[in-house]
Amino acid sequence: MYLKISGAVLIILATYLYGHNLSFMYYNRVRRLEELLMALEMFLTEVNYSLTPLPQAFISIGEKISRPVGGLFFDAAKLMQQNRGLSACECWRSAIKKNYRDLDLTRNNMDLLDRLGLIWGRSDKNGQQRQIALIQELLRQALGEAQVKHQKNEKICKYLGLLGGITLVLFLL
Repeated sequence: MYLKISGAVLIILATYLYGHNLSFMYYNRVRRLEELLMALEMFLTEVNYSLTPLPQAFISIGEKISRPVGGLFFDAAKLMQQNRGLSACECWRSAIKKNYRDLDLTRNNMDLLDRLGLIWGRSDKNGQQRQIALIQELLRQALGEAQVKHQKNEKICKYLGLLGGITLVLFLL
C-alpha cells in the first residue's frame, strides 16, 4: 500500500516538475530577449560614444550581461581576437552555434540574431545604427509576443502537468 502511494506521489511530482520546466522555458525566452535588447543598447553606446573597436565592445558587453547572452558576445569577441581570418559575421555565427541551446529562443528569434551578424562591421556607423535599430524593433516585437505566450502558458503548463500526473495515477490504480 505504501509503495503505491509513494509511486503515485512520485508520478504526480514528476509530471508537475515537467510542467514547471516548460513554464520556465517561456520565462527564460522573455528574459533572454530583454537581455539582447539591453546588449544592443550597450553596443550602440560603446561604438557611438567611446569609439570602441568591435571585439572590445563585445567583451565589455559580455562582462556586463549574464550568460548565455553575455557569453554569446564574449565568445564572438574571443573568436575575433584569435584572428583566424574569420569575418565578424562568421565569428558571430560560430558564437550563436556554441550558445544555441542555452539561449532558449525560437527559430525566428535565432534568425534575428543571425541577421544581426550581417551588420557587424559591414557599413559605416550610421548604417550600423539604422540596421541595429531595425533589429531592436523586431526584437521588441518578439519580446511582446514572448511575454504574451509566457502569461498565457505559464499556469497552463503547471496545471496540466499536475492534472496529467493525477490522471495518470488514477488510471494506474
